[in-house]
Amino acid sequence: MEQGNRTLYRGLQMLNLISLHPEGLTLQQLADCLQCPKSSAHNLVHTLEDTGFVRMNTQHRYVLTFRTYEIGARAVQNTDVWHEMRRAMREAFEACNETMHSGIRSGNEVLYIDKIESTQSIRMSSKIGMRLPLHCTAMGKAFLSQMDDDAICTLYPDEQLPVMTPHTVSTRTELLSQVHRFRDLGYAMENEENTENVSCIAVCVSEHDHAPVYALSFSIPSFRMTEEKQVACVSLLQHAKAQIEQVLALL
Repeated sequence: MEQGNRTLYRGLQMLNLISLHPEGLTLQQLADCLQCPKSSAHNLVHTLEDTGFVRMNTQHRYVLTFRTYEIGARAVQNTDVWHEMRRAMREAFEACNETMHSGIRSGNEVLYIDKIESTQSIRMSSKIGMRLPLHCTAMGKAFLSQMDDDAICTLYPDEQLPVMTPHTVSTRTELLSQVHRFRDLGYAMENEENTENVSCIAVCVSEHDHAPVYALSFSIPSFRMTEEKQVACVSLLQHAKAQIEQVLALL
């Protein structure tokens, strides 16, 4: 078995590699991607399995467990940004009582890192830790609106996009058209593209160098998404964004 820091480095490489493939990877795929002997990959992945960071699914592929998310969540919760984000989200939520999320970009997906759930009887069903595609979520579109067109085309090399509902944007050309509009608006929307009967509005939160680091969103049953509600939610999100960015500017 490899010794010392090289072993740790390879183990972290493997953990990151698995995180990029939510469907999981086989032992042979791990060895091929890391360009290491299958025996070395076997030792590394079983160490990760024994310590609870990965597990084998029913297709005999290795996937992450929630232990990795728990550690990341604890790291985030120990920062000033987390507390300010929570405070800003709570303030915005209390003004409209619609389910609110925060998330980060992970490849071509949004990872949901926090949630305040509406107390209304009809509301969106979601959970912290879920991953959803960028192209059909409001938070994802907010992230895409901060990227240039070339970067988006690299992320989506094919013209056809995966469809989640009958309303999902289905082509890269249409997605780029939406992104251009959202850049001008300063916020992003989706109407029943990821979940039928649910509409979402989102903004990006950027660091002092204008790099987007978080997104905030409201998820609202479509029948409640009136023009008046949309205007109010955009205002609340932009106010929360400004509060969080003030903290980020000091770091």
